[in-house]
Amino acid sequence: MASGAVCFVLNRKSDWFDGSVTKNLEFENESLVLSNKNGENGIYISKAFDSMQNETVWHRMRLNISAPSSAVYRLKIYAGDTSEISIAVPGKSGLSKVDINEYINDPSIDINRKLDMFDDIGATCYENFTDILMYELKGRYLWFCMEFINYEENQLRINSIKIELPQVTFMDYLPEYYRKNSERNSFLERFIGIYQSIYVDLEDKIDYTPTQFDVDLTNREFLSWICEWLSVKDASIWGEKRLRKLVKEAIKIYKMKGTKRAIAKIVQEYAGIEPIIVEQFDVKNNMYYDIQKDIVENLFGDNGYIFTVMIPEAYVKDNESYVELLRVINGVKPVDSVCNLVVLSDQIYLGHHCYMGINSFITRNEELILDKKQKDVNNLIISNKSV
Repeated sequence: MASGAVCFVLNRKSDWFDGSVTKNLEFENESLVLSNKNGENGIYISKAFDSMQNETVWHRMRLNISAPSSAVYRLKIYAGDTSEISIAVPGKSGLSKVDINEYINDPSIDINRKLDMFDDIGATCYENFTDILMYELKGRYLWFCMEFINYEENQLRINSIKIELPQVTFMDYLPEYYRKNSERNSFLERFIGIYQSIYVDLEDKIDYTPTQFDVDLTNREFLSWICEWLSVKDASIWGEKRLRKLVKEAIKIYKMKGTKRAIAKIVQEYAGIEPIIVEQFDVKNNMYYDIQKDIVENLFGDNGYIFTVMIPEAYVKDNESYVELLRVINGVKPVDSVCNLVVLSDQIYLGHHCYMGINSFITRNEELILDKKQKDVNNLIISNKSV
C-alpha cells in the first residue's frame, strides 16, 4: 500500500462539526456548503487530529471540493507534539502560553482572530489546492483551517477531506544509494510523490470498485450509470431513495416485463400503493357487459389492446405526477398495448369511475339535497365525507 497506513476522513455531519468552529457553513446533501450571505467569507477550523505518536510525519491530504472557477479557498495546516502554543493574547503583553484546543473553542474570541492565529504559529498555507503532500509537517497532533470566498450563485461544496498518515514514500523502495544520499522532503522525494499520488488514486479506485456497485452505498452519479446499464428508463423522475430500491428490484421486474404483475410492481415502487388493474377480458366476461356496453366501453376502452390502471387521487398530486406515472407504466407495459390511467377521485361523478368500497361509501351523509324545482342539472356530485 503506497498511501498512509492510517487515515482520518471527514464526510459526515458529526465529522465536520464535533469539536470544530465554523462560520457561514451548513451541512446539506452529505456535503459542507458555503451559504452565500452578502458575499461574506466562510471559515472552518478543525479539531485536533491525534496520530497517537510524537514526531509523526504526516503523509497526504485530499480534498474533494466542488467550487465555481472564481471561488477561492485558503488552507492552513499546523502540526506539533503538544497542544500548547505561544501567541499574543489581547490584554496581555508579550507572548502567552495557551492550549490551542481551548483557544479555538473559546466563544469569546472572534473567529477571524482564531484564523489569524494559524499565521502566528507558523502554519503552512495553500491556496486552491485539492491534493497536498504534507512531508514537512511533523508532530503528534494536526490542526487545519480553511477560508472560503465565493461571489457566484453556484454553491461551493466540500464533499470530503481525507488525511493520511504516517508518511509513506516510494523513496523507501529505491536502492539504498538514493535513500542514503537524499534527505527527507528533498526534491527527488517530492517529485516521485507526484507519481505516487497517481498510483495511489488508481489503487483506491480499484479497491473501492465493489462499493461503487453497492446500490445502497454508491453516489447518485454512479447510481445513474447503473440505471443506464440496467436500462432503467426515466431515472430522473424517481427520488433517490425510491430509485435505489427500484435498481435492486429491476431484474425481477424485467423478468416479468409486459405482464400485469410487472405493472403492479412498478406502480407500487413509484407511488407507494398497489394499483387496481383491469384488462379487457375482465370487462367482457362480466355478465352485465352486453346490457351496459356503451358505458363500460367509455370507461375501459373498446378494444383488447387497452388496459386500465386505477390509483387513488391522494397518490397523484398534479398533472406532472400523472404524466410521470404514465411514463413509468409505459416502460414495462406490452409494446402494442395502451394504458388508460385513471385517478380515482374521492367524489362521485355519475357516468365516471365510481366503485363501492373503493372511492365511494354508503354513509349517513345528508349534505345532498335535490331541489325538485331545479330543472337545469348538468352534473350531479355526491361527496363521500363521513359523519
